[in-house]
Amino acid sequence: MNFERLNPINSLAGRIFVWFWLVLLLTVSLTLFLSRQLIEDTEIRRLAPQLVIQLQREAAKLNNHTSIQALLEQLQRTNSNSWILVDVEQNRILTPQALPRNFNTNWLTELNQLNKPRLLRHNNTHLAGPFMLNINQQQLALYQQRQRPSQPWWRLSGLSAPILVLLLLLTSAAASFILAISISRPLRELVKQNLCFAAGQFDSRVPKLAERKDELGQLGRSFNTMAERISTLLQNQQRLLRDISHELRSPLARAQLALGLTERQQDLQQLPRIKNELERLDSMLDELLTYSRLDAGQYQLDLHACDLVALTEEVISINQLDADNKSQQISLDAPAQLWIEADSRLLGRAIENILRNALKYSPTASRIECTIKVQAKDVTLSIRDQGPGLPENLLEDIFQPFFRVSDSRTQSTGGTGLGLAIVAQIIRQHRGEVSASLPNGGGLQVNIRLTLPANH
Repeated sequence: MNFERLNPINSLAGRIFVWFWLVLLLTVSLTLFLSRQLIEDTEIRRLAPQLVIQLQREAAKLNNHTSIQALLEQLQRTNSNSWILVDVEQNRILTPQALPRNFNTNWLTELNQLNKPRLLRHNNTHLAGPFMLNINQQQLALYQQRQRPSQPWWRLSGLSAPILVLLLLLTSAAASFILAISISRPLRELVKQNLCFAAGQFDSRVPKLAERKDELGQLGRSFNTMAERISTLLQNQQRLLRDISHELRSPLARAQLALGLTERQQDLQQLPRIKNELERLDSMLDELLTYSRLDAGQYQLDLHACDLVALTEEVISINQLDADNKSQQISLDAPAQLWIEADSRLLGRAIENILRNALKYSPTASRIECTIKVQAKDVTLSIRDQGPGLPENLLEDIFQPFFRVSDSRTQSTGGTGLGLAIVAQIIRQHRGEVSASLPNGGGLQVNIRLTLPANH
């Protein structure tokens, strides 16, 4: 099981889901947290005995006034926000300016019924009392508004509701902005490189985007693969045009030279040479047309059941005369029959091109070995010659059109440089593989690997 595919972070859809889910979770969590911070439960606590004694002393200093008005004036002169005075009989607050806004005065009524001073914690207000006063035979309750302890930085209850809502919106906006940037930035880079590639900069790539493991990374890798293939195709076409012009110029120049000698000498000794050059030119044009059609995918494969062993034997028999002219032997090591799904006409041409290539480069009285082996679901056809071989670093290049190991070798064999390139195209259309190797003992071995049918 591929556990990497189960990771939601490696998927663009999974990443979007996780991000929005986290934003929603963060919003809900902040909402609950803020509600706990803004709405505090009212709490009545006991006062410490030392604090009660201290406050009673301070309240006793205010009990010697002859009138309530005089008491209020003194409280206003000292600190009007420290003491709150309540008329018990009329249940009226005499210093309303000292209370915070939105304070529920019913709690003072509840405290007035207590026989001992207590500490009231109501929202952001802390009141200690009541301390009873008797001024001019009028019962009064005195409360001291105590300073609330300093809150830690992470407590948000000191902030106003609009600021908290704004903070929540900013947090959600920042998370959404990061998500939008993480998606739009690589897409902008892809669009930029795409425009550069369309403008002719064929080396344009998106390496950073291709490193991602989500769908955007797949898009980047697909773009790089497409750009690489298009660049290679354009380079191959340009090289093919150069090679075609060079290859066609040589036989035409030689034919024109021979024709000129014939006209000047007024004899027919150059006619065989002209005929050979024209035949070579006709063969090159035929192979070039075949390669172009295969490369463009214009050949429609006629797949049918065919015996690979019988097809190989037929190709060997057709080329036996050329082998006899050089005293060469062609051997075949294969099972009695081997049925595959293939286009026998194209596959036969591929086998013949390899075999003729081996006959050309093998010396006189040498041996050409053909082998057909079955391995699991694949079949491998190998053709080995006893020629001079070639450098190991050129084994893959020989399947390119007009590839030459050396010009002298081409002139001596008369090859067009398209035979193995046609082989590569034919095998590729059969969804197979073709490769070359240097076996022990010298020579060159070309291997064709094809897939056997499922009912084999």
